[in-house]
Amino acid sequence: MSVLRRRVVSGLIYGVVSLAAVWVGGVAFVGVVLAMALLGGREYQNMVARSGYGQLRLMQYGLTAFLVIAWAWFPPEVAQGGLLLILVSSLAWQLVRTSASKQPYLDWAITLAGALYLGWLAAYFVLLRALPGGLQWMLLALAAAWGCDSLAYLCGRAWGRHSFFSDVSPHKTLEGALAGWLGGTLLVVLLGSALGLSALWTLGLGLVGSLAAICGDLVESLIKRQMGVKDSGGLVPGHGGVLDRVDSLLFVVIFVYYYVRLIPGG
Repeated sequence: MSVLRRRVVSGLIYGVVSLAAVWVGGVAFVGVVLAMALLGGREYQNMVARSGYGQLRLMQYGLTAFLVIAWAWFPPEVAQGGLLLILVSSLAWQLVRTSASKQPYLDWAITLAGALYLGWLAAYFVLLRALPGGLQWMLLALAAAWGCDSLAYLCGRAWGRHSFFSDVSPHKTLEGALAGWLGGTLLVVLLGSALGLSALWTLGLGLVGSLAAICGDLVESLIKRQMGVKDSGGLVPGHGGVLDRVDSLLFVVIFVYYYVRLIPGG
């Protein structure tokens, strides 16, 4: 099976599972988001190991799970207090690792960054789905990310000539990025029209959401380049790992959440 065919088949399976979880919502949706964040955390810790830093898997998984659940369900003061306690206790724990690790503080900081990246950002999936009209907001977020990713990949392969952030990802092209931005925006506008939303409002959402998708993809490329790996994993054939599949969405859901909350007209 060709790479493109594997990519299409695995993408369809991933899409069906994602849409089903979004449609059902509730505890099932939280469970899928949590599983995604923990699998991404596993891939992140594997990259950490390959780059020569110490692995703090318990901290990665525990803090990631706490952030997804606490930010979605707990009062803000409880979530913030719990986060502070975890940060202080986990940092103090590094004192006993000084003989086992040459750089315990760097190990802690890199793991903290990974847990915030996966746990805190993933919590916005749950927050967005929980808003009034959350189903349609999540569908629009998926449209922005999937439309942008697909058009950027296809047009970049076909017509890409000019590099785009080549120091971060040598295969990204300006043509692909522009096609992804426009494609994601168009898909959001079309879906918004089908949902009966304002065309101008969904145009703004599409432009912002698709740009966020590009940034999310580039940020994960930056992380992989720093860690010296090509793909975060191999769980999704043709795409790489879970992180390679959700990197755009991690940024998109945040911008869609605040766009919906702050800009009336939807």
